[in-house]
Parts: sequence; structure tokens; C-alpha cells
Amino acid sequence: MDISDREARAEAAHAVKATLQTQQVVAMATTFVDNSGITRVKTVPLARVTQLAAWGVGISTSFDRFRFDDWVVGPTDGSAPVGDLRILPDMSRAVALAAQPGWAWAPGDRYQQSGRPHAQCSRLLLRRLCAYLAEQAITVKAAFEIEWVVSRGLGDDFTPAVQGPGYGMTRLVELSDYSRDLVSALACEGVEVEQF
Repeated sequence: MDISDREARAEAAHAVKATLQTQQVVAMATTFVDNSGITRVKTVPLARVTQLAAWGVGISTSFDRFRFDDWVVGPTDGSAPVGDLRILPDMSRAVALAAQPGWAWAPGDRYQQSGRPHAQCSRLLLRRLCAYLAEQAITVKAAFEIEWVVSRGLGDDFTPAVQGPGYGMTRLVELSDYSRDLVSALACEGVEVEQF
């Protein structure tokens, strides 16, 4: 990535920033998923989004060694990791968050300080693999199934928010407002829900 690439990223971010301002966004979160499957985040005020898009925000190389419980795996002598990476948001995917008024989000790609892609950035790897397959006239489609539970308990006290059998209509009726709000928020953010 050279200066002209960075200038183009800043110009594209400027247009996105203007749209986000009309949606009363005040800050943007940019995220990446680490090697343990944990989503890590850095945020900036909306006023800094063009700088973020062009130059990114720093994040330690140690995140390549984080376990799911935040312990860092590595040499015990403190010799690794050393240095910093840059997270650059994919502004073509930036969206105002319907369920978090005032916030926008964009997935981030990790680069070395030099502007070269970071070898362990999963988004950049996926982009390279998709391009490789496209050269062979192969397209890729994927979907995700996300499962969770809803509790009426406080803190760590789990109390099921619904009664009745699994996949029973009673459960949907009891949480119909929550379910409607969730599906609406996802639609506002451009997430296509195939089933709920």
C-alpha cells in the first residue's frame, strides 16, 4: 500500500463519513477476529474516520498469540511479540449500528507498519482465496448459523427468558418484541437474515 492507495482510502472514507454524520454517528468501531475466534476492537471518533481509513489504528502483534481466555502464548523470556500492526477499516462495509445509536462499525484488515498485508489477517487471506477461485470461474457463497440464549437473570445468574418446548410458538410469543427488534436491527444494518 502506497501513498496514492492511502489517499484513495481517505477520499472514499470522506463520503462514508458524511453519510454517517446524517445518521448521527459519533464514533466508529473497527474489528478483526483473532486466531482464537475472539472479535477484537479499536474505536475512533467519527471526526478521525478518514485518518483511520488511510493509516489505520495500532494494535499489538501479540493478538496473534492470544488464547480465548486472554492469556498470551509465547516465549517466557518476554522476547515476543514485538511491534505493532495497523487495522484499516473496510469502509465499503461501514454501517451505522441500529441497535447501538451513535455508533458505526466496519470490519478491519490488518497490515504491517510498512503497508504490506499481515500474514495472519484472516480477511485478507479470504480475499486472496476468493480472487484465486474467481480466476478459475469459481464463486464462493457462505452463510452462518448463530445460536444464543436469552436470560432474564441478573449478571451471571442464568434464568431462561422463555418457557415451553424448543422451537415452540410459545417461545416466540414470549419474546416477540425482542425478536422483532433484533430482526429489524439486522435489516437496518444490511444483514440478510435467511431464517430466525
